[in-house]
Amino acid sequence: MIKRILLLIFIAIVFAQAQLLRPVEQRKTRYGFKVDREPPITYQLFVHRTKNWKPVLLIAVSIQNDKLQFEKKDDHYQSSYRVTIAVRQKEKLVTQNTWDEQASTDNFKETNSKSKYQYRMYRLPVFNRDWDGPHVGSFQFYLEIRDLVSNQINRFKKKFVIEKDMDPAATEIAFLRRSCKKDTIELTGSGEILKFNKPAWAFLRAKNTKVPKLTFNARIYFNDEDVGDKLIYQKFFDVPGDSGIFSLCFPLPYDSLDEGKYLLRISTDTWKKEKKFRVIWFAKPTYLYKYDLAIRPMQYLLDEKTYKRVKHLSYKELKKWFKAYWKKRDPTPGTVYNELMVEFFRRVAEANRKFSTRHREGWETDRGRIYILYGKPTKIDDHRYATDTRPYQVWVYGDSLQFLFVDKNGNGEFNLVTVKK
Repeated sequence: MIKRILLLIFIAIVFAQAQLLRPVEQRKTRYGFKVDREPPITYQLFVHRTKNWKPVLLIAVSIQNDKLQFEKKDDHYQSSYRVTIAVRQKEKLVTQNTWDEQASTDNFKETNSKSKYQYRMYRLPVFNRDWDGPHVGSFQFYLEIRDLVSNQINRFKKKFVIEKDMDPAATEIAFLRRSCKKDTIELTGSGEILKFNKPAWAFLRAKNTKVPKLTFNARIYFNDEDVGDKLIYQKFFDVPGDSGIFSLCFPLPYDSLDEGKYLLRISTDTWKKEKKFRVIWFAKPTYLYKYDLAIRPMQYLLDEKTYKRVKHLSYKELKKWFKAYWKKRDPTPGTVYNELMVEFFRRVAEANRKFSTRHREGWETDRGRIYILYGKPTKIDDHRYATDTRPYQVWVYGDSLQFLFVDKNGNGEFNLVTVKK
């Protein structure tokens, strides 16, 4: 009895310390504005229903490698962490579950990666001996992630509802990271955010014992700042039932979902379900956040007259010109992803990372300009540390094209001296 009381006190303290998860982080750039970045920890909670219509909690958790502490273990690096999930209704602890997890990699660079995530999904049956409480109503979900190496703790909480068993009825909408396989689904790591140009699926399950088939009407609305919600997608799905249970799982049109806010509405003749979400380009090159910044390296693509003209456009006019310029050159005009534009600004970002000096950004240097226009060299004859001559580099492209860069002043700034074709 005393142990039970102490556990309840501990859970109450933990819930008080937990926070609501922010689905997006904003980080300040060197240019003064903020950019969207994926949080180091994300999760999605979904009240699923079995084929007997019993409620089951599915929780998908994604943890950034850089958030975990890795240790050297023989020929690999290993991290250990503990995931604790608890649910309570008002002051009553309903259930608590703990899993000890491990992550490993043989690549040291991956241990500090901000793009590599550890994904796990957990299932909590509501109707079992561990669920000590009511099966319907409003609940509080609690998630704790404890790094067992560094002992760093992150805690999150969220309210959710388990509805009564009704007929007809439907679950809420969940987003999946791959198509359904039989009765198995895999939630995305974050239910409110979809990654730009990345596949995702929508899923829900419905109950209706009076009909053999259900027709689902799926619509997606884009929240346009000028005209409000705009219908951009609609499709009907005829789904046969299995003992009165209907499972809808369909791919979202990710290649036509630009960045922004959306509403997904799925309806039948008797009910509708809605889910708001955002599409975010987490890997978006920094220069693409501001059109007056993006136009600067484009002087390498434009003639002098055009560049001077667009530099003096208003920001609204520049935005319109910029989009039209790249749309005209989009190798896949039927999608929102412009491979040519992305590659250009990826090279700009890479040039800034590799060649920036105290006085100039990387794209402004000679090496940056050649890298942007020609890409990564086939071979580099590197003599940056030469002692019997001035430091120099020879960049080779293909069989004959060569660029000679010389550090004339010994200050790390390499100037283009000759071009050999």
